[in-house]
Order: sequence, then C-alpha cells, then structure tokens
Amino acid sequence: MSQIAVVDKKTFNYLMEEPPGRWARSHCPRRRYDMLTTNIVESMNNVLRRTTKLPLLTMMDFIQEKLRSWFYEKRTTAEGIFREISNWAEATLEEKIKPTFTFRVLPIDRLKFNVKEGGMKFIVDLDKRTCDCSEFPLDEIPCEHAIATIDRIYQKKSAFCLAYYSRDFWLKTYEGHVNSVGDSTTWVIPDNVKSEITKSPDAKVMLGRRQKNQHVSDTEFKKEPRCGRCKK
Repeated sequence: MSQIAVVDKKTFNYLMEEPPGRWARSHCPRRRYDMLTTNIVESMNNVLRRTTKLPLLTMMDFIQEKLRSWFYEKRTTAEGIFREISNWAEATLEEKIKPTFTFRVLPIDRLKFNVKEGGMKFIVDLDKRTCDCSEFPLDEIPCEHAIATIDRIYQKKSAFCLAYYSRDFWLKTYEGHVNSVGDSTTWVIPDNVKSEITKSPDAKVMLGRRQKNQHVSDTEFKKEPRCGRCKK
C-alpha cells in the first residue's frame, strides 16, 4: 500500500475508505467461499449468444443438451484419472516445483521449516498449513516454499491440498445427470393436466424493436469505434 500511496495518493485514499478485509484476500477474516464473481455468467452468455433469436423452447433444449454434454465430459475425465487430486491442481503443483530447486530448507521442527529464497526468509508450518508468503493459507494448495519442505520430508504434496481439490470432490461435482425429456409424442400426460387450457400471458407487448444485445455495465470497458484502415 505504501507503494500505491507514492504513485497515486488519490487511489490510495479511495482504497482506504473501506477496510482492507473487504477488498483484499490477504486481509479477509473469512475463507473466500463467499467471494463470488460473474465469470461463469459471462461464459454462459457467450455460449448462448447465438441462441437469443431462437424460440424459448428451442433455447431450453439447447441449454439442456449443452449441460448434459459438459457434465458427461467432466465426469468421464474425472473417472479416467488415477491421481488423488484434479488435473488443474496437479498442473498447478507442477508449475511450482522448478523454482524450489534453488531454495534452502532449514528445519525448525518436524513440520516447521525456515525456507530461504534469495535474500528472503519464509517460515512454513505444514501442521497449520501456513507460510509467510500467505499463498499457502489463501489458496489452500502448497506454495513454492511449502513444496520445498514437503519434498524435504518425503511426503505427498496432494496430502496438503484442500479436499475440494481432490478427485473425489471433482466426481461429486458432476455426479448428477441431465436427463432428456424425450420427444413430446412419448410423454405420459395425466388426464387432469390434458384438460387444462393454457392461455397466453396477459402482458402488453412493448412497441419498437426488441433488444438483442445485453446492456453494457458501467464497470465494463466500452469499445470505441475506430476506422478499419487508419485505426483511429
């Protein structure tokens, strides 16, 4: 924060209007399960962009087919691995291994170590799963310094990952099945439902052309129109 204050005092004052625990992960008093983003919503909007002109039932069928294929692919992938953690967690650990070769690990206790990286020192406590770099307790997956200590005691790195990174939780996420409703000619409809007549909704249709593109939020960057030749 001191560096931000030197570069831009106005930005520093704006950030400090709220406690750091509300906007910085490193100062959050709770686990980050309640920190949500709209990334998944934006991803779905991109997938459904071409279906906005379709009838509602056709769009619902497309969503159902897409979810069913996603669940099947993810579930099949999870069933095909034999590691204890997910592919993403395994790849993340692999990326962190190479820098650890230059670290110097000095034991303090059976599960507590002093890791020297260049001119800096980091205390790693594998029992509490903490490190002075704060990456280990925040991501709940071993950081580079923790990996160096885990290799020192010849233990599995996956044993120090949060359970949500495990293969079992990966399978539980996609254990559900998105079933198809089948063709309408095969539906078994009760007589009391057949006799009901569904009327059109009592709603007024607004005049003018219907909006097809989503509204741009104030927080999103708006593209400025430019010439295709001069790019100005």
